[in-house]
Amino acid sequence: MARVASATGRYGGRSASERQAERRARFREAGLEAFGAGAGYRHTRLADLCQAAGLSTRQFYQEYDTLEDLLGELHLHLDGIVAQHVLDEVARVDDLPLAGRAGAMVRAYLSYVTRDPRCARIAFVEIAGVSARMNAQRRQSRARWVDLMCALFDSFAARGELAPRDFRLTAATFVGAVDGLMRDWTAGWVDATVDQLTDELLRMLLGALGTTGGRNAAEPAAAAEPPVRRRPRDRRATILAAANAAFAEHGYHRTSMADIATAVGITSGALYRHFRTKQELLGSCLRGGLELILDRVDTACADGAPAEAALPALVRVSLETRGLARLWQLEFRSLTPVDRMGVLARSVRLTHRIGAAIQARRPDIAAADRDTLGWIVLSVVTSPSNHRTQLPDDAFARVLDAAVNAVIDAGVGPHPGSTGGAGSDRAPADPDSALRTEQLVAAAAQLFSERGFAAVSIEDIGTSVGVRGPALYHHFESKSDLLDEIIDRNNRWIQQYTERALAEGGDPRDSLRLLLRYYVRFAMDRTDLVGTAVSEGRNLPADAAARYRRIHREGIIGWARLLQSVRPELSLPTARVLIHAVTTVVNDAVRNPRLTRRPDLLGELCALGERIALAELPETDLSH
Repeated sequence: MARVASATGRYGGRSASERQAERRARFREAGLEAFGAGAGYRHTRLADLCQAAGLSTRQFYQEYDTLEDLLGELHLHLDGIVAQHVLDEVARVDDLPLAGRAGAMVRAYLSYVTRDPRCARIAFVEIAGVSARMNAQRRQSRARWVDLMCALFDSFAARGELAPRDFRLTAATFVGAVDGLMRDWTAGWVDATVDQLTDELLRMLLGALGTTGGRNAAEPAAAAEPPVRRRPRDRRATILAAANAAFAEHGYHRTSMADIATAVGITSGALYRHFRTKQELLGSCLRGGLELILDRVDTACADGAPAEAALPALVRVSLETRGLARLWQLEFRSLTPVDRMGVLARSVRLTHRIGAAIQARRPDIAAADRDTLGWIVLSVVTSPSNHRTQLPDDAFARVLDAAVNAVIDAGVGPHPGSTGGAGSDRAPADPDSALRTEQLVAAAAQLFSERGFAAVSIEDIGTSVGVRGPALYHHFESKSDLLDEIIDRNNRWIQQYTERALAEGGDPRDSLRLLLRYYVRFAMDRTDLVGTAVSEGRNLPADAAARYRRIHREGIIGWARLLQSVRPELSLPTARVLIHAVTTVVNDAVRNPRLTRRPDLLGELCALGERIALAELPETDLSH
């Protein structure tokens, strides 16, 4: 197959070579996961691999002709890394006796190839028997290892530690034994620890070299090892905390088990002893986090305590588990069906607790309005999951308490002065909406918002508007470029409405009210644009993601400073917390089917947003 030509020149601030390096790295990571932890090479479809990489099949064919090319590249890439690690380790222990250096070499090799089970599976299982070309590549790899071993043995002889001879047969025998043993161990046919494998192979090697050393002779190598670390009792909890943080920060699809293992300071093999798959780990994170929240809320309401006690308890445990809500919102679709049911069951229990607390405070409220307030309260409580503004824990909790109280006291229903769905605040139509590029942007925003960036291919987007084949790439080179355009448009709309509110407002309070109304209307009219910007920005290349985070942060600070003009007693961090609560309520509500059916959602969100921004705070919390 002819290789598809890549675009040249700079695009999005990156050169063609930089974009190519990023694409290949993403394809390698997706291949490592699919071939080494998923269905395996023989059962992986190209479309599934491209989806996991967040790239298109066209981009795959810019880099490779077949999936076998990717498998071969992965094998060579991993083999080269392991060889360099072994050489570095042998150089590090150059002052040890022969048995010590040989032991360090064997231990370095085994520790590296087993640290990530995906690598071992690709190197010893998946590549075997694929094709004549891959078999030849395996033989070439073994020949390089034989050459490396011969050079090492010759260095032993040069030091007078071995009688000089041709070591090629010895090296070839040992390399073949290692390959066969590791293939059986990776496939599960040999049950042994890495230490047991090391001891067995080292005895074999020293015997073949004709030394008298056994395990005792290899002890100097053990002396070069770092001190043995005992497994902490809370290792599982530490893994869950690291996984929570990684999934919430980078997303499920862009986080590997190796990333989590590195964050914890363990090998991937150790991680897999606790969790068999990444999906199982995600399910444990969400189920465990919700159980902790429910336990705290249930404890607060125990022993005859009023139902309202659930609310401050929920605020405080939500601050302790600050990233959990974002993980719940963004990665629920990545769970197994069983874990989805478990998470849903726990979330229903939580919403019932919130509903009971609201009913206790407002006994006359209708069931539909109570449920609406429950969702709004939950958005306020979980809003810190969407930002990093810092306040002292007690002060932070009291600000959220005040916002929750303001929502419940305000209630929902018809609001004076609301114009419902009409009004001059409606966003003007895109002038080029009929153009194909605009259709692609709209379709991509809808699909990204509904399914998530990783689950959508650029071919899916093209098909939804009737564009297929090369014509699709005349508009956008990749999904990332489409995502970049969507988020840029979202930011431009917000900037436009901010400038409009500041220009039209008679005073700061009037401008604040107009800005809130314009934002609610924008979010209702362009729900897919908002949903994509809120949830998918982390899938952009690092430099673009950082740029948009900065733009978003500056926008929130501008809104917070406007609030300070209305309420000069507020510190900037406190004002930012309140504004984040307001925007989270709006962003969540316009994507909640239960709430979008309400006839005056615009008026209700404007009124509730204003009540949150103006929530009365204890005097002790105003200066933080």
